[in-house]
Amino acid sequence: MFDNYIEGLFPDFIANFTNLTDLRIYGMKLQGPIPKQFSNLINLKYLMLGDLDGANSTIDFIPDSANLSILSLRKCGIIGQFPSTPPTLPNLTYLDLRSNNLSGQLQLLLPYKSSRYLYAGDNDFSGHLPAEFIQPSLALDISYNPFINGLLPNNPTDRKLSVNYIGTAIDTSRAINSENLTLLNCLHMKECNRKYYANAITSFAVNCGGKQTIYSDPLPIRFDDDTTDLGAAGFHVNTSMQWVVSHVGSDPFRESPRFVNTSQVILGTDMPELYQTARTSRSALWYYIVGLSNGKYTVQLFFAEIVIEKPGKRLFNIDIQDRNIKTDFDITKEAGGFRRPTNITYEVTVVNSVLKIHLHWNGRGTCCIPYEGAYGPLVSAIRVFAPKVRTTAPHQHGQCLRQVMMTSEEEWLQALQPCV
Repeated sequence: MFDNYIEGLFPDFIANFTNLTDLRIYGMKLQGPIPKQFSNLINLKYLMLGDLDGANSTIDFIPDSANLSILSLRKCGIIGQFPSTPPTLPNLTYLDLRSNNLSGQLQLLLPYKSSRYLYAGDNDFSGHLPAEFIQPSLALDISYNPFINGLLPNNPTDRKLSVNYIGTAIDTSRAINSENLTLLNCLHMKECNRKYYANAITSFAVNCGGKQTIYSDPLPIRFDDDTTDLGAAGFHVNTSMQWVVSHVGSDPFRESPRFVNTSQVILGTDMPELYQTARTSRSALWYYIVGLSNGKYTVQLFFAEIVIEKPGKRLFNIDIQDRNIKTDFDITKEAGGFRRPTNITYEVTVVNSVLKIHLHWNGRGTCCIPYEGAYGPLVSAIRVFAPKVRTTAPHQHGQCLRQVMMTSEEEWLQALQPCV
C-alpha cells in the first residue's frame, strides 16, 4: 500500500496476517503509532514502512526473524533509545532508520554490521563511530547525528568506501586534508565567510551528473563538473572548495544508478546539454554552496525527465534553506512532457554564508517503472547568483549616462569603460 491519499490510523489488523512475507506501507497519509503486535509477523522477508504522521512509535514492533532481509523504517516517527538488546535479524542486508528520533550509542547497531546498507542519518545517535562500520562492503549513513563524535577510524576518501558523516561531530583532521575539514566546518555554520573564506563568492553553477559546461548569458557561465560517484552514501567536495554534493539512498532490490543520461535532443532550450545528464538518488540529495557573501540570491534549478515517460511517476520534495518550496514535484507534468526542460526560480537570503538545497523522496510515485528502482529526486543543473540591480552609471563629465545591469563589481566597471 503506497502512493495514495488514504488517511487514518495505521492499520493494526495487519498484525493478524502472520503468514505475510512482504509488507510495504509508505507514501500515504497514515498516522502512527505502528502497532506493537507487528512483532508477531515473524515470517516477513521484507518490511518497508514510512512517511507516517501523528503519534510516535517505539522500536519494539520489530520482530525477531531469521527471514527478514530488508527493513526500511524511513520517517516513521520512531522515538526513544535503540534497545540494548537489538532485534535478532541474522540475514538482514538492508536497514534504513533515517529521519526518526532514535537515540542511544551508535555501537548498538553493531549486530547489523554485516548488512550491505545501514542508513541511520537524521537521528540522535551518540558516541564514537565503531571501526567495524568503516568497510568497503557496507554503505553507511550517519549524517545529521550531531552527538556522534570521535575520529574516523579509516580514510573516508578511499574510493571503495561509501560513508556519509556530514552533520556529525566527528573529527576528520587525521583522515582528510585541512581544506576539506575547513569546508565541513562551514557546513556547521562556523563563520565560513569571516573566518575561512577571505574571498567570498557571489555566484555558482553546476552541471549535475555531467561534465563542465560553459554557456554565455551574455557573459560566460561555467557549470562545474559533477560526475563523482558517491556510491550508496557519500559526499564530494569540489576542487575549488565552493560547494559540496551529498547523497544517501539505494533501492533495496536493485543496484541504483546515481547518474542518468540521454543522447536524445532536448527541445525548447538553448542549453540542451545541461538537460541530457542528471544526478539522481533513491532517497535524498543535498547541494551546499559555501562561502557566499551574505545577501539576496536567485536560485535556479534545471530539470528534464529523461527516464520515466509518464507524469505522476517521479515525485519528490524540494527544500531550500530548510524551507519547503515544492511538494510532490513532478518534472514531466511541470515541463509538459517527457524530455522537455523546466526550471524553478526561487529568491533566497543568505545570512550565514551557506546555501543549502535539499531534494528528497517522500515515498510517492512509482517504485519500478520503467525498471525497479526508478524513483527519487533527479536534477539536471543548479545555478545561484546575486540578482541584477539596475543602477545609473554617469560619465565623469556628465556627458554619458547609461543604464547598467550590474551583477558584480567587475561587470559594472567593465560597463563603464565606454563612458570614460
